[in-house]
Amino acid sequence: ANSDSGPAVGIQLPIMVASEVSNDLSLSNKVLFRGVPENSSAEDVSALLQKFGPLECLCYEKGRGNGSAEFLFCGSAESAEEESMRSSLVLAGQPVQVVRGAPRWEGSTDTGAFQQAFVKPMQSSEPLDVVIVRGQSSSAGIGMVAELAKTKTTTLVIWDRHHRPRDEVKVAALKKKTFTEVFSEQEPDKAVMEKAGEFFSVGAPKCALVHMAEEKLKTDAQLQTPLSRVNDLMDSCRHNHLETIGNFNAFKIYKPWVHANRACTFVLIPPKLCYEWDDDLATCTTGSRRIVRSDPLRLPDGSGWTLGLQLTHSAASVNAALASATVTSVVLADDATKHQLAGRCLELSMPVFSSWVKGE
Repeated sequence: ANSDSGPAVGIQLPIMVASEVSNDLSLSNKVLFRGVPENSSAEDVSALLQKFGPLECLCYEKGRGNGSAEFLFCGSAESAEEESMRSSLVLAGQPVQVVRGAPRWEGSTDTGAFQQAFVKPMQSSEPLDVVIVRGQSSSAGIGMVAELAKTKTTTLVIWDRHHRPRDEVKVAALKKKTFTEVFSEQEPDKAVMEKAGEFFSVGAPKCALVHMAEEKLKTDAQLQTPLSRVNDLMDSCRHNHLETIGNFNAFKIYKPWVHANRACTFVLIPPKLCYEWDDDLATCTTGSRRIVRSDPLRLPDGSGWTLGLQLTHSAASVNAALASATVTSVVLADDATKHQLAGRCLELSMPVFSSWVKGE
């Protein structure tokens, strides 16, 4: 995880292992490799890899020990990786490690996505005490909850979901609840917070609040001539502003619980909000990143840390794995590390090639 002010120094980053999340990813014919003996030539590496199928190209310089290659067929890349995972891929008596190169994901904001190693973080064996997940229901959010549940972390979830009666017949038959009192719409969140207070652990609490930001924001790009369609543009702004209000509610309602448990607060920010100062007329008023920057829950003792987790991929399973591992790693980190990361947006991406070959 990198912060928007440079690499996050001091945090024990999750261990990255070969990825198993491929159900919603495009296949890739690219592989990255390391562990090649110094005296092995490009011809030696080519001969090793071509056991799995013909190559389109090979990028390797003798003595470097690492490089990349592209197979003609995606199945060949998969076979090479599987052979490497069995520790059966050997060159001159030395094991060579191969992983798939991440494909280009449609909608990704990370322009270096193709240079990333197709690996995901290994989940910590140490569970957290309580994690509250609230906000907009999304595939990435549901996947993150599943990853946390695998570690036996007590996870409480309250989702918001847009209902479209014209498209969903069953929804049209539901009776919409009307709130007549001010702030009465906050009662479900307060009930979740009260329930979270029933769980205790030994030692210092390991807790987190995660707010899932709206992913399906409206943009001026969806309007062919936004400046001549003022009413439509303002409708988009009003729709997106609900996300800012959702952030405010999360911090306001859960503040007592966050402070009582010295919890970390995370805001999962969608790829559309990847810019600090957005030039889109419809999304520029959405305050998710600016709220994170303000670090609003900090106390004089330094606790009450708030961090943004910037999603960069359209692949929900990748986002889920990276987000859950980062949440766990930050919560388990020491106070000095949390203090350093608070108020920043951490970019969630798999390791780039230069980091992977060094084992970082």
